[in-house]
Amino acid sequence: MIWTGLKKILSLTPLPSNHYSLLTPLSSLLLLSCTSDGYRYSTEYPCNFRFYTNYHPTSILTRVLDNPGLYVWIEVQKRQGVNHLMVYPANGDSNEDIALTTEIENNRVYYDDMGANGQLIVGFTPFGEWRAYDRQCPYCLDNTSTLSHPLTWTSNGQSVECKDCHRVYNLSSGISNDGQRLIEYRVQTNGTVIQIHN
Repeated sequence: MIWTGLKKILSLTPLPSNHYSLLTPLSSLLLLSCTSDGYRYSTEYPCNFRFYTNYHPTSILTRVLDNPGLYVWIEVQKRQGVNHLMVYPANGDSNEDIALTTEIENNRVYYDDMGANGQLIVGFTPFGEWRAYDRQCPYCLDNTSTLSHPLTWTSNGQSVECKDCHRVYNLSSGISNDGQRLIEYRVQTNGTVIQIHN
């Protein structure tokens, strides 16, 4: 749409003799504007996770959004008809098993859309930005036919490593040592709900 509008404007406006020098900075500006947050977030694997922090104020997942440098990975397991949020922190704290027993959490929220293989990494960077990534290695997802390539914590808890390709991804930037980017999802919170989605 932007390109169509730009072509229309350019066709109506006589170009100076040095029109190519004008188009280069203009096209660079357009390319840079398209790469802001529009392409940062993935839509390849459906993701729509909600967590009600007001029901679980002491949960590690609730605390992660106020603690720079703290990351967890999460997954939902259904046991005996009840959804359980499993939280695995990177900082060495004990894993957490949260029974999601309220009507909205157990019956109205759908947990099957949590990325490539149902596991997410959630955290708050030291720079004050919320992050949510797929827990599967994007390089291996692209280059194999399976969806199970889980990333594991490194010793510092600020990065993750793929056991298959051995890439290490920094969680603050989401980028590996060779420039690969983690699959990232949007994080929104209003103080009572954390939502992670495409």
